[in-house]
Amino acid sequence: MNSHREALLKRVAAADERMRALLAYDRTNPLFSVNLTMQQLKVLMLLSRHDGIASAELTRRLGVSLATLSGIVDRLVTQGYVTRTEDQQDRRIRRIHLSPAGRKLLTEIADGGTQSQQRLLRRLDDETLGMLASVLERVIEAAAADIAEQATAENQAEDGPAQPSDRSAPTFPVTATEAAHPH
Repeated sequence: MNSHREALLKRVAAADERMRALLAYDRTNPLFSVNLTMQQLKVLMLLSRHDGIASAELTRRLGVSLATLSGIVDRLVTQGYVTRTEDQQDRRIRRIHLSPAGRKLLTEIADGGTQSQQRLLRRLDDETLGMLASVLERVIEAAAADIAEQATAENQAEDGPAQPSDRSAPTFPVTATEAAHPH
């Protein structure tokens, strides 16, 4: 990699770090008022895309043991954010579901982030907004390609090389609202 590109990558990383530091001061987002651990929030986010997922699959996606997941889910059940059910075909399997309260919480967090973002973006002129939109669209394309490559590599590791027609590319939420409200 050339030194100009490395300098640009460092500049982007530094700007991103400064932006995150500034956003950490915004206490209007409901994310700062919820009493959740990062692992609990990860579970809720995964359930927003995979509601009713089996406990074993959730442990794989989180990279934790079944005992660890059980404790996380127990606390989320106590807080009213998730429910557990038995699988209809196999009673040994426990399925984890996002409760209405859990879905509401994720919506509030996403909406709070959107409101903060809109406040910030309103401060930019039209030309800057246009440039930002173009750049973000390209970053989204790169992220989607990267995630699709990772998913393909995971699938190939699990069941050998896939035939071109075996799998379609995964789809991912594009906005925070889509993440909180899957189709």
